[in-house]
Amino acid sequence: MKGCARTCIYWLVGWAAAGAAFYYYFRFNVGDIGTEAIYWAAAGAGLFATLAVGYAIGIKDLAAERSILLAAAGGTPPPDGKWVAVSGHIHSMHSLRAPFTGENVVAYQYKISRSERVGKSSSEVTYYEGKAVVPSTIATRHGSVRLLAVPTFDLPPAGFSNYQDAVANAREYIAATTFQTKHTPKDHRTGMEEEHADDDGNFKVDKRHYVEKEIDINGFQLTEHHVKQNETVCAFGLYSHQRGGLIPHPNWAKQTRLMLGDAEKGAAQLRNRIMKYFIGIVCFGAAAYGVVWIYSANVN
Repeated sequence: MKGCARTCIYWLVGWAAAGAAFYYYFRFNVGDIGTEAIYWAAAGAGLFATLAVGYAIGIKDLAAERSILLAAAGGTPPPDGKWVAVSGHIHSMHSLRAPFTGENVVAYQYKISRSERVGKSSSEVTYYEGKAVVPSTIATRHGSVRLLAVPTFDLPPAGFSNYQDAVANAREYIAATTFQTKHTPKDHRTGMEEEHADDDGNFKVDKRHYVEKEIDINGFQLTEHHVKQNETVCAFGLYSHQRGGLIPHPNWAKQTRLMLGDAEKGAAQLRNRIMKYFIGIVCFGAAAYGVVWIYSANVN
């Protein structure tokens, strides 16, 4: 929790610093057209500039991950206590049945939701969600690497060949599952802290929201991400030589992550993401410049 909170504080401090810098620029280099206007302009330009910097930091991190992924594929063993990338076939002596597709998997995440109107706007409302992982190992060029942290799923959602079959599977899953609700005692709830600190590779949580009685989920949006037995994956995480695997990072902002495909495919995905981040830098940089231009035009 501390690592995640620290990251949020850094972003807020960065936004405040950028806003202060723009305020100084407007006040002493452009002119003042009113206290409220200058505050809004400085805050807006500061926010856009901070987002552009965020994308730049993201590019740095993605480039570093791509580099270590290619290095691992080329024969470099994972260093102890460092953020690493590994690639290979994932396997477990245990099995899970994915809730909607019914596939034989080692990890899954699901959500049952629908769009609902509230007043003049609509938003997605989640009724059921959950995640499960069984102890797994990834067979790499350097031996087996254990997956000991609960990963995030950096992969596309699973497709359904037949929606009604998926609904039937979902109904069966709901009927057989005990869900955590708002009425569950706090000492029996599994929260984010427990998920991000879990380090034995065995985790399961199921949550039910806004449901006091059984509902018909036909027509709801079913979303499932899963990793099948023996599927080729790329995994990013903090490596422990002593434990022989990827363990939870103390900073929640750096979660163990799974991607589908071998190292070459993973590197290509990261390269494409870097290009999108460059576009983000251009867009938010242009937005910050636009705020400055509009403010300056109003002064003049």
